[in-house]
Amino acid sequence: MNMQEYLNLFIDSEYPKFIDRYLSTKTMSRLKNISQFCGCDYTTLYSPLFFYSRYFHSLVVAHMTWHFSHDKKETIVALLHDVGTPCFAHSIDYVFGDFINQESSEKEIVEMIKKDKELLEFLEEDGVALTDLEDLSCYPILENHSPKLCCDRLDGVLHTCYVWIHTHSLEEIKKVFDDIVVLSNEDGHKELGFQHKEICEKFVDMVFQYAKELQGNRDKYIMNYISEIIKKCVAKNLITMEDLYKKKECEIVEIFKMYFISWQKFQNAEEIRGAENCPKEFYVSLECKKRNVIPLVKYKDKAVRITEVSKNAKEIYQELEAYKDALYGYVEGIEEV
Repeated sequence: MNMQEYLNLFIDSEYPKFIDRYLSTKTMSRLKNISQFCGCDYTTLYSPLFFYSRYFHSLVVAHMTWHFSHDKKETIVALLHDVGTPCFAHSIDYVFGDFINQESSEKEIVEMIKKDKELLEFLEEDGVALTDLEDLSCYPILENHSPKLCCDRLDGVLHTCYVWIHTHSLEEIKKVFDDIVVLSNEDGHKELGFQHKEICEKFVDMVFQYAKELQGNRDKYIMNYISEIIKKCVAKNLITMEDLYKKKECEIVEIFKMYFISWQKFQNAEEIRGAENCPKEFYVSLECKKRNVIPLVKYKDKAVRITEVSKNAKEIYQELEAYKDALYGYVEGIEEV
């Protein structure tokens, strides 16, 4: 399995050649070294099919955005939407205690782009002003408030189910993607949605797998562990917080290997154990951001939420709302970072 097979699912028949020159800029190239899965690639607790970077995610989201909008500006903004991401992504939000919103660590897009002369020249030539990059909510195909469906959230669900937790195949993802169109939601605004109820229900199953995984102790433990090791590195002057926006993840991982005995155990860990009583080991026990998507679907010539027309979908969302992992999650043998 490789990244290109996944990417090919989303490339429109009318290829957006204008994005290609952006890919080699230093701002975009930096994202090749940042894991989309917030550091989960560095432990055997997961087994992703390949290294899915923020660069790949950005490329997929740009192609998705072009497919649904054929809007040059929105597609360029989609390509650049994650340029402020630090190494280990949302794990760094944990450093700031931002478990619920997970928005504390990402730098402003404009702040990052201003440092890249070549990128600024490309944007000017394409008629994209820096002010066009300040508010992503202006681009509902790219970005929309949860639980609405947008390209950024769509890729989050699809790549999680395929690359990360292996619950769905490329064929299943292709069938879901090909059924999506731009609809008008209850507020009269553009939003991605489905043409057929039965395909939408298949996507709801993907949402369940995705959202449950990101609320579980396995994901939370990894992010919490990495956040604690980052804090210790900063305290020991091994790295600075600014290094998270300048260094490659692999360079920081080498520092982890050199200075922290627990890192090897973390790398080779195979199981997150659950407990209702506080364990002696390093553990995670916290509420985190609840990710969800409740998509629109065409029904009797109008667009409605799938929960309004599908009993099965409604039950799945109720099960997701009630889901709770064990109170404590830990790895046997890791007593401290």
